[in-house]
Amino acid sequence: MTLQAVIFDMDGLLTDSETVARVILKDAGRRMGAEISDRLLDDITGVNREECVTLLRAALPGLDAEALLAVHSREMDAAARRGDVPLKPGVRELLDALDARRIPRAVASSTERALVETHLARHGLLDRFDCLVCGDMIRRSKPAPDIYLAAAEALGITPADCLVLEDSPNGLKSGRAAGMRTCMVPDRLPYTDALKPYVDDVCASLLGVIPLIAPWLS
Repeated sequence: MTLQAVIFDMDGLLTDSETVARVILKDAGRRMGAEISDRLLDDITGVNREECVTLLRAALPGLDAEALLAVHSREMDAAARRGDVPLKPGVRELLDALDARRIPRAVASSTERALVETHLARHGLLDRFDCLVCGDMIRRSKPAPDIYLAAAEALGITPADCLVLEDSPNGLKSGRAAGMRTCMVPDRLPYTDALKPYVDDVCASLLGVIPLIAPWLS
């Protein structure tokens, strides 16, 4: 592999949004008469809206999944605009390292594009990525490879020369299926041996990615 591009997930990787999102979904579920388990929240982490609806309906048939996700989108947008969703450690430092060698980068997030743009713009990062590929721009959600293949195509880089940075099992499986090198930066879910087939490297934070890619930056 020759590192020619880095592709970032967003939720739980660039932004500490998973914690906020889980609170919003649990609270909204209770208001709608449903108790959303942590296991279900883990299952829907990293998938796009359409797949999320499918999983919610299967687990909670009496829940209006579309209405729940509408509340989630509205309240997450408000939280992002208020600045209640902080960046994860090392974001700016890693982007600076990539800037120094002019390595292209993209965001490949299962979240809708409008919300991705809100999060990135709030932190002044929107113009630091060459392209965004979001959940409402593709048909098949993670763990299918579509979103990462689309990001590589948009960057004009061969998938095998891309490094994927992810925190969720679904995202890591997606990156592996796309034929890319994958690095897990754990957030809510820890690295386990079950993820070994999908993970090349594990870093405690994005700061740890800088020495990992140092051979390609020199």
